[in-house]
Amino acid sequence: MTTLRPPAWAGVLVPSSNPSVEPELSRCVLDSMTLFAARFPVMPGTTLQERNRRYLDLYRDSVRAFGTLRLASILIGLTGPSYRLLPEGDRALMRELSAVAGVPVITASAAIGDALTELGARRICLVSPYPQWLTDEAAGYWRAAGHEIVQVVKISDTQSAYDVTEEDVLAALARIDHAAIDAVVMSGTGMLTLPSILAARGEATKPFLSSNLCCAWRLLREAGLDHGSELFSRAAPELARMLAVKGRA
Repeated sequence: MTTLRPPAWAGVLVPSSNPSVEPELSRCVLDSMTLFAARFPVMPGTTLQERNRRYLDLYRDSVRAFGTLRLASILIGLTGPSYRLLPEGDRALMRELSAVAGVPVITASAAIGDALTELGARRICLVSPYPQWLTDEAAGYWRAAGHEIVQVVKISDTQSAYDVTEEDVLAALARIDHAAIDAVVMSGTGMLTLPSILAARGEATKPFLSSNLCCAWRLLREAGLDHGSELFSRAAPELARMLAVKGRA
């Protein structure tokens, strides 16, 4: 009997109100993988800072949410909580959670870090939809990972990342000094990025590494796949080439 279901499976853990992770990842891995999502509990009456602290306490039980599904990996689809851990703490967390889950567990921040490392990108522009305190934590994380933050482009100090529009992101991308950097890091899985990246690719000379593009790349690589969707290849040709090269190795 034939099946239309792709053979590679992955789990994705998502904040309760995040509107972008599943749609963007699905568009990037179309026909290559099946994604199964589980959402973190709602935390009414909490601030973003409070939620970022509490998420870490939920991870251990959450990676068990997929039961006996035969997953190639599990992605933690948010970046904020990892930033205060810095890269060393983030990697330690991944090792701990992987032991609990029995499959590789990847954080979104580590996925971006892996992409930067493999591209040899040291000088970065950080595009941030975050309030200042979280932008500062993100900058500290990337500096601790050995990157020079040449430019920070803030999208909004008041708007939630979930409410950022395509126009907001395009306006931010237009402010980037591509001559001074090796890559653009667009942090925040809740920020819709694919339409803006596709619109801006024509004039860009450096890679756009959004959280969701890097997460898709890591999920595909962990499953041993050598390609994502055609849209993924257009949005992130640098990541697509790395997948193809690894697939031929």
